[in-house]
Amino acid sequence: MKNIGNAILQAVALLAAAAIVGFAFNASSHNGIDVFKKPATVPVVSGGAASETEGISIITLDEARRLIDGGVRIIDARRKAEFDGGHIPGALLLDYYDMGKYMDRVLPLLSDEQKIVVYCSEVSCDDSELLAKELYLLGFKKMLVFKGGFAEWSAAGLPVERGAQ
Repeated sequence: MKNIGNAILQAVALLAAAAIVGFAFNASSHNGIDVFKKPATVPVVSGGAASETEGISIITLDEARRLIDGGVRIIDARRKAEFDGGHIPGALLLDYYDMGKYMDRVLPLLSDEQKIVVYCSEVSCDDSELLAKELYLLGFKKMLVFKGGFAEWSAAGLPVERGAQ
């Protein structure tokens, strides 16, 4: 019985040490998560580029193409390897899972007065919407999400750039 008590005590000590190390790493990481922050609710609406409502608008391929052809800023929320393999011309890489690495380079290129289109790989990818919410919370209120992403863009035969930015 004494051995079981010691094993439980050791397990609790190990768990506590792991939690302390995890919290310390998270606090020092440039991609650290504020575990005590209450998630903000950001409205997501359908209706696209014409919508002037507060929140994030989901847009179609035609709307995305029109906006991009018009010079709107476009952000790719995918990983660097995917971006380098092919992306929408003029897109800025802002990997949702490694935002801290790219924020200093990308944020100065954005304006809170202009529309910003965010996309990821395909319809089932939520990274573009998650990134748009983060940018919205940073003050960029004219966020548009192209849900079809790179898959729909390239399948439509639209121009594609390859390589790093």
